[in-house]
Amino acid sequence: MSYPYAVKLILERYSDLKPEEITRRLRYSSFISIPKRYMYFEVPKAACTKMKALLRSLEHAPPLKLLVPGLRESRRDMFIHARENVPLPSLLDLDDKTQREVLESPDFLRITFVRNPYTRLASSWKNKILLCEPDQHDVYLKIRGCLPEVHGKSRIGFEEFIEYIGNHCDLRTCDSHWRRQVDHLFFSALNFSYVGKIEQMAEGLKRFEKHLALSTPLTNDPRNVSNSSAVVYHKNLAEKVYSLYQADFQTLGYDRDTWPGIERNPGQAPKEATVREETFADEVIERNIIILRLYQELDRVSGGDMGKVYRLQLLVIANAVRALRKLWGTVLSNLKLRIRNVARGKRLRNTPMIEH
Repeated sequence: MSYPYAVKLILERYSDLKPEEITRRLRYSSFISIPKRYMYFEVPKAACTKMKALLRSLEHAPPLKLLVPGLRESRRDMFIHARENVPLPSLLDLDDKTQREVLESPDFLRITFVRNPYTRLASSWKNKILLCEPDQHDVYLKIRGCLPEVHGKSRIGFEEFIEYIGNHCDLRTCDSHWRRQVDHLFFSALNFSYVGKIEQMAEGLKRFEKHLALSTPLTNDPRNVSNSSAVVYHKNLAEKVYSLYQADFQTLGYDRDTWPGIERNPGQAPKEATVREETFADEVIERNIIILRLYQELDRVSGGDMGKVYRLQLLVIANAVRALRKLWGTVLSNLKLRIRNVARGKRLRNTPMIEH
């Protein structure tokens, strides 16, 4: 079977991956601008929300489309992660010649941003698992066997989450929020010209600005980088995470001793996990608006529009019945004709011949 140039290139380095998995990831995670000569490859939990917002601004995208099928979000701004909301082609939307140009041309900026594995994992747990986000309810089911109870909720702890990852996840292909970054990026195959670190985000944005020859700087809004400071590691937990993500630490240049914890800083007490009132209110309002939209959609489907659906279904059934009646009538007519022909043949055989 023939595959696109980029898929074949990746299969040469990652022969254990399925072409379908490579195709899905390239279609979702790569963003190409041929006129501006750049490719951005997103890494979840590594400023990808911020970068997609920047791309939308650069490309003058229309307003976000909300409640996109297949995407379960609890905030309106998170629907930026619907692929259609960033109007740039993926690598696989290009022909083979252009794919090769994107991946090999020296004047093409192939940029991505990565993150310290310790804080990236903490952010994934805090934003996706701890509060049972709609798109991660299956993790609760796998770990606890059920969703949190109405009262007396027992939440999944960070160490419990790490244990789950270590025992049940293939870090080459698992959920992209805790997949190894070097595997997610097909790092040894895609020939990145710039790998930025979100810990030095301003430096990475300057590199992007220079490539685009912008007269105004790209803004670095810290609200788009999730805070994981409430998570505290201890030495054994840090060693476990390092063993799982060693390829990320070594390839992307992160020190294994950068884990946040009081064992490394004995005089520093852990910060109490608090949320500013403004942030808390913002989160609750966003969730309430999403809930409102879902109720409105339910009302629409179960109300007038559902009547149209029922009428359409009845029309389809009626047309099918008419077609069956017509077909059955044809079958009966043919059968009667055959019976008459057979009877006529018998009469002819039983009629005595008249000799002259």
